[in-house]
Amino acid sequence: MRMLKHNKILVAVQAALIAGALPALAQEQKQAEEKQADVEVVEVKGFRGSVQKSLNIKRLSSTIVDAVSAEDIGKFPDQTVADAMSRITGVQVEKTDGESDKVSIRGTAPHLNLTLLNGQNVASATASTSILTPSRGFNYSLLPAEVVETLEVHKSAQAKVDEGSIGGTVIVKTRKPLSTDRNYLVLSARDAYQESSGEHSPLLSGFYSWKNDDSNFGLNIGAVYKDNSIRRDRETTAGFVEAQIDDKTFLAPSQIRASRYESDKDLNTFTATFEYAATDDLKLTFNNLFSSVDVSNKQVANGAYVVGSVNDITNAQIVGDTIVSGQVQPNDADVNWAKEVLYSAGSHDGSYDTQVHDLHIEYRGDNFTWTTQLGHTRAEGDIQDDQVEFQSSALVGFDVSNGQMHYDLPDDLTPAGYGGLYTHRNLISNAQKESYIQTDFNWLLDSEWLRSVDFGVKYRDHSKTSGLYKVVWHPDDVGAMTLADFTDGALVDDFMGEGREQSDLYQFRYDNWDQWTANTKPLREYDHMQYGFDLTEKTTSAYVQGNFAFDKLSGNLGVRYARTDQRSEGVDFWMKYSWDPASWTWIPVIVERDYSDFLPSLNLNYQLDDDVIIRFAAAKVMSRPDYDLLTSRRGYRKSAWSNPKNPGFQGNPYLDPYRATQYDISAEYYFTKSSILSVALFYKDISTYIDEQYFPVMLPDDEGNVDEYNLKTPVNSDGGVNQGIEVNIQHDFDNGFGVLANYTYADADMDEEGKELPNNSENTYNATAYYEKGDISLRLSYNYRGSYYAGVIGDMRWYQKGYGQLDANISYNLNDNVTLLLQGVNLSDSKQEADLGDDNRPYFINHYGRRLFAGVQMKF
Repeated sequence: MRMLKHNKILVAVQAALIAGALPALAQEQKQAEEKQADVEVVEVKGFRGSVQKSLNIKRLSSTIVDAVSAEDIGKFPDQTVADAMSRITGVQVEKTDGESDKVSIRGTAPHLNLTLLNGQNVASATASTSILTPSRGFNYSLLPAEVVETLEVHKSAQAKVDEGSIGGTVIVKTRKPLSTDRNYLVLSARDAYQESSGEHSPLLSGFYSWKNDDSNFGLNIGAVYKDNSIRRDRETTAGFVEAQIDDKTFLAPSQIRASRYESDKDLNTFTATFEYAATDDLKLTFNNLFSSVDVSNKQVANGAYVVGSVNDITNAQIVGDTIVSGQVQPNDADVNWAKEVLYSAGSHDGSYDTQVHDLHIEYRGDNFTWTTQLGHTRAEGDIQDDQVEFQSSALVGFDVSNGQMHYDLPDDLTPAGYGGLYTHRNLISNAQKESYIQTDFNWLLDSEWLRSVDFGVKYRDHSKTSGLYKVVWHPDDVGAMTLADFTDGALVDDFMGEGREQSDLYQFRYDNWDQWTANTKPLREYDHMQYGFDLTEKTTSAYVQGNFAFDKLSGNLGVRYARTDQRSEGVDFWMKYSWDPASWTWIPVIVERDYSDFLPSLNLNYQLDDDVIIRFAAAKVMSRPDYDLLTSRRGYRKSAWSNPKNPGFQGNPYLDPYRATQYDISAEYYFTKSSILSVALFYKDISTYIDEQYFPVMLPDDEGNVDEYNLKTPVNSDGGVNQGIEVNIQHDFDNGFGVLANYTYADADMDEEGKELPNNSENTYNATAYYEKGDISLRLSYNYRGSYYAGVIGDMRWYQKGYGQLDANISYNLNDNVTLLLQGVNLSDSKQEADLGDDNRPYFINHYGRRLFAGVQMKF
């Protein structure tokens, strides 16, 4: 009923607009064009110039948009594109390996937003174990900020922009050679220093643009090399599970562990753009991007099993229903998976490559513009994931009260006391590719109010695949090892940046491990079909959009149609209680389906006076489910001791997409050319959301015996409402000083009782103060994102706590050609923390430390 009501409201507003609000507007359009010309004449360099250009994009847009512009060619205001977006009102970023690489817009998860490079999708792959749960979320780490001209965050929808977003659409634009000075060269060299590891890493970039004397043919090339070396220390409980004391059930940490993770990622990105104005009316642009990343990750972890042991917890201290401290006695039972102390080491080495090739053809006639865009993008990634675990039986103590994660191990426990438990080698591959073609027309009309009509069609052929090849060694060979074979007893130092050593967190000799795997014959090698899938999506879309202007009112009204044809290939398999795949039953499964969406949209802009714009937008939007949820694979096995009993999982290729109806209204007051005060209200009515639930299903084993299995399954559940307010102020005091500040409040209310909207932070704010005059530029920024529900660990929800970070930028122009640069990231030395809804149930604390960048930029 609520959705029907909103649809009626949308239709009524559209009808009223067409019937009564559009009779005549030539004068206002002329004034708007003159204003745009006036604004573009003034050019301010540096950070102040980038602020002014960003405001120009927002002011002249026909939709609700925020933007970030490069300060100069090859000089974006932040280290990464996602870092720059964190300054935008309503945008929240997630950090991986100390860098911002995922973006949420107005409280929606990263995979529910759309990112386009020059208007098109970019295939992405990765070299981490996350490829086992592949996401549609864009990997911003592969796109260096140096190659970006502007990025725009479209918060309201319009028919001519691709479907696929509920939160917002990010359009990244690169520079074109014919609009750049001839023979322009910029070079940059920086050193990145991470305080926690003491490591220095180089960052090198270059950009060159050329065009001929007739300015009808040009090219530019860009190149970036980035060595990102980071260290992360972590303390974690790995979740809480049920434990028994005196026949009463409480929650206790399943384990308490400390780990050190070190990553070295080498990024090489090359861009090349060719532009040819064949005639005054015909222009061709050919964009290309080549990116390759090599990754080497190492991690060691040590700690105490609590509930993982078969022994009871003694000397327990209980707060509410949680066991916050106690001891676990040594286990004398001969059970190799139930010891009290666990040490593990892992190495992840791999690479991923990305290519984009895009041809844009534009022809301008007397009263129309025709464009065609066709291209191909692909990405391939692979990783060798090695894991080895050791265990020991000993008296252990633990304490998680008040958010701490502490464990005590015996002083006489040595590496020789840790016996081999388990090891594996996973060779994981993933790939994504897309080919597309689209044709668009903009037809100018001789009308007093309907100025032009846009219409077009697009076809995309998209595929995503992954696979896993597994190598395991014989338990007898693993059991003959001890940790002493792989360490000299040295501990990691300066743990969590606190100048301390962590108990039994030994440095691991990976060279010894490589020698052991080379000299020890594996027990078995096989394709693990559980993790393989092949998903194909072919989408066809068409749209029509009218662009109008009358007196002080302008905007657009349109509808987009999208049809998705989906094919999912996977397996249905049953695992006996055995690790031998020869005993498993595999059945290929193929599921084909299609669905369609009609997506109307409306954008209204009212020029209240020369400096005030009122905007209203309404639209129906959709976003397709994540890839791993759509797989047609299913697996289950008998297990009496698991919770739930006889567990399993299955994908759901019949999932419907996320769908929502959204409304926006904003007021923007531009009190100078570089200043704005704006307020925006947004309301998103999400009709369906995707959740995961356990379902009891009667299924046969390989002998035909039917039993009940509990399968974790993604399903379409009830949706909810996400609504909020954004406040933004920017001001240049015209004396070198300026400020940028914004605040977003987002309130999510799900229809189903007890449900929460993932990734939604109620409170987000950013503040930047800058000074720029003469040859010096200073900038101090603070970015804060409030706590949010992040997912499920076991059967409990976990929450990312609020996180704030202080950054600073300093630059000094030695002359017209040379600039010195200095940047500090996370000067506040902030830590990422998470819990399971209670301070006495901590989940993890991550510490990355401060990072400093120092270098020089030269332009000629």
